[in-house]
Amino acid sequence: MKTLHLIPNTLGCRLPHEVLSQRAIDSLQQCDRLIVESDRSARRLLKDAFPDENPNLKPSFLLNEHTQPEDLVDLLQWFKSDQDIALLSDAGAPGVADPGAAAVRMAHNAGWRVVPHVGPSSILLALMASGMNGQHFAFKGYLPRDVQRRDKIWKEMNDGLQRRKETQIFMEPPYRNDATFAECLKRLNSDQQLCVAVDITLEEEWIQSKTIEEWRKETKPELNKRPCLFLIGN
Repeated sequence: MKTLHLIPNTLGCRLPHEVLSQRAIDSLQQCDRLIVESDRSARRLLKDAFPDENPNLKPSFLLNEHTQPEDLVDLLQWFKSDQDIALLSDAGAPGVADPGAAAVRMAHNAGWRVVPHVGPSSILLALMASGMNGQHFAFKGYLPRDVQRRDKIWKEMNDGLQRRKETQIFMEPPYRNDATFAECLKRLNSDQQLCVAVDITLEEEWIQSKTIEEWRKETKPELNKRPCLFLIGN
């Protein structure tokens, strides 16, 4: 049966065999075509996984936030072929906080088999390590820079915390981590929990969960220009 394989990508300078299942690596090798969020990260993954093969041999379709609806007409033709396809995220799991969901919908509509493969997801790994509510949680993505929209998101997160006991998860561009950490200390109550998860799966991985009162007494962690997720809980 024609198959779309959802292949996670590494979260940084890790070799594929360190964080991906062997089944995922084997399936990637067998696929004839690639749907990628970033050509550069996809070719790096292929080169690291299969050093004896030319990473440029497989045809690829670029699907990211800049892809226009009219561009998807060409991708639709791929799902009329008999060649298996691999969907690759820029980092982490495809289809989770990722534009690849559009390709997954196409595969389902075309009657294809869709196979998700095991690999790193920074969102789930951070939640696992936070000690916070993993039954009810909400991922907010990148917080908006606009002050009014940002205030609205913070209100939504507080409502989720208070009314539904949801763990709130979000991220920022790495250069804004320090400012966002300070904002958390200012906006949150002293008894609320804040988890900071940095460089997940890398050698420098650092994950700490403390109350706001405890964070205020600590030396500020080194977060600048490092991939980071913030998690808030009660």
